[in-house]
Amino acid sequence: MNRHSIFFKLNLIFLFALGALIALFAMMVREIRSQEMQMLEKKAVKCEADIRKIIVQSGAELQKRFEEHGYTPIPHPEEINVNLQPLFQPPPPSFPSALRERIEDGRLRIYRDEERIYFELIGPKSSRMVATEIETYRPKWIAIFFGGMTGIIILLYWTLRRSLIPLKTLARQIKRFGEGETDITTLSHKRDEIAFVANQFDAAVRKINAMKEARTLFMRNIMHELKTPITKGKLSVALLKEEQEAKILQRAFSRMEHLIHEMAEMETITSRALDLKLDRCDFRSLVKDAANLLFIEEDRIAIACHKCYLEVDYNMMVIVLKNLIDNAIKYGSGEKVHLCYRKGVLEVINKGEPMSQSFEKMLEPFSKDENGHTGESFGLGLYIVRSILEAHGATLSHRYEKGYHIFSITGLKRVR
Repeated sequence: MNRHSIFFKLNLIFLFALGALIALFAMMVREIRSQEMQMLEKKAVKCEADIRKIIVQSGAELQKRFEEHGYTPIPHPEEINVNLQPLFQPPPPSFPSALRERIEDGRLRIYRDEERIYFELIGPKSSRMVATEIETYRPKWIAIFFGGMTGIIILLYWTLRRSLIPLKTLARQIKRFGEGETDITTLSHKRDEIAFVANQFDAAVRKINAMKEARTLFMRNIMHELKTPITKGKLSVALLKEEQEAKILQRAFSRMEHLIHEMAEMETITSRALDLKLDRCDFRSLVKDAANLLFIEEDRIAIACHKCYLEVDYNMMVIVLKNLIDNAIKYGSGEKVHLCYRKGVLEVINKGEPMSQSFEKMLEPFSKDENGHTGESFGLGLYIVRSILEAHGATLSHRYEKGYHIFSITGLKRVR
């Protein structure tokens, strides 16, 4: 169990409280027994002295003398001896020396049961046993008190644990939401603090879902509305007689079309990033489809991986490779783009000049390197790559060595 868990701490508190209560009960029982034993010691000393005086007195029969002083003679001590509990073996230091000697020599034996204390006088020829009543101090309220306290502690523990159980459900729902499941609810009809947090989270989830749906609808409407005038504009440009103006307009419409394409790609990724469909994918097939999306020949790409399979979302990983290869071609020196997978790291390598901006800056949307490049990129490629890889639990890094850009992807799972 997690030592930082509330349930773990609650269990510790319960065990500590129960243990402390049991220890206190044991101490009180021990103290009561100690007081009872002290009372019995005093009673035994007094009664032993009385018995000796009664024996040496003259007058009535010995049995009547015992009865007059409150003692009951036991006619057949051997019949009840087996049911009695011996006392003062060995005799306590508080006893007079003469009494201790009699007990140690076996001339006197003292027993007790729940109601009486017994004195067995053992002579050379015969034995005699007398008994007298004792008052035991065993208050019933102690057992009732400690029983009630134990019940209260157990009831409080059960009630608190039951009240905290919704925390586990809330934690599971939050985890599901963090993994991309938006169709969840944590609505609670209780009135405690946990229910308040659960209801606030449920309201936040519904608000986020509504905002996400509105954003998706807005993006799709914008892209749909822009595609129609761009298509008409490109058709109109083809009818222009001025070649220079036609080229300028054609380039403007192409850039707008490319921007819409990248925005659509980004909208698809951000809406699907947490809903990946992982499968066993052939690395060479991924690269081949990425090349087809870029309309480039496969011989522009050099692959260093033999029978390599990754557990990824196929369509999303094709976009990752497409963007990285496209980035390498646009900002490279025209040589081949090298892709390899070794020791758990996928690398995309191309020769080129150093970037004018930091790698962290290049990962931001609409950020691009303008070092000698005037292409159509809007700076969304690496941002899209990072978003997809984060959904896969992977990371993207970059280093520049000996004139080569090396983009490294770590964290992808390789399968056989």
